[in-house]
Amino acid sequence: MHRIALDIDLIAFIRNLLDSDEPDPVQSVVLAELGGAQGIVCYLRDDLKTTNERDITLLKEIVRSDLNVRSNLTEENIRKLIRIKPDLITIVNPGDISTIEPKPINVEMYESQLINIIAELRTNNIASSVLIEPEIGQIKAAGKLEFEYIEFSANRLTNAMDRDEELDALQNLAGLALAANKLGLCVNISGGIGFDNIKDIASIEYVEDIIVGKPVFTKALAIGFEQAVRDIISKL
Repeated sequence: MHRIALDIDLIAFIRNLLDSDEPDPVQSVVLAELGGAQGIVCYLRDDLKTTNERDITLLKEIVRSDLNVRSNLTEENIRKLIRIKPDLITIVNPGDISTIEPKPINVEMYESQLINIIAELRTNNIASSVLIEPEIGQIKAAGKLEFEYIEFSANRLTNAMDRDEELDALQNLAGLALAANKLGLCVNISGGIGFDNIKDIASIEYVEDIIVGKPVFTKALAIGFEQAVRDIISKL
């Protein structure tokens, strides 16, 4: 059964842009979980443009579902998160912070660093994940390093120009999710997922968390987070 996980980075980004305490990403989590969100996702960036250490510490205390924190591959960030102990840490590209969205990492390129991080997370009872492009080589590399989860970027599907391209991307994701499952990897998926395409994403077997963000935030401006989350869950 697929779960909806809410990415709260845009809320934190707007708060920081306004140099204010509002909107509060922590408060939005309470409403999102009331609406049925089964996971919360945030991003501890090197430049702290979204959630910060204080936010994540509070989220660890109040999140009743699962807390998945993405992190650039930097030792300082990983150390901070090990102290906080979220349920899951997802490693993303260490060098690309040009947008607030995390970018996939090349697992093979950073293999030696990732081996040590995975071992340390396991010692601290924190599940490990990595954001990757949906490619068989990256899946095999993640399996070799014994990640517990992988997170696919669905951008090829969500940016498709026509239905044929969408169906081709969907078929590719379905095949790769099956391959990941056979390697013992749990699969999460993110990247431009909203009200118009979540049903397609939900048709993919072996996906655990479907991570949504901007479309829910946009709708929540009009009707609130609790109802916006209920509305996207109703599309499954």
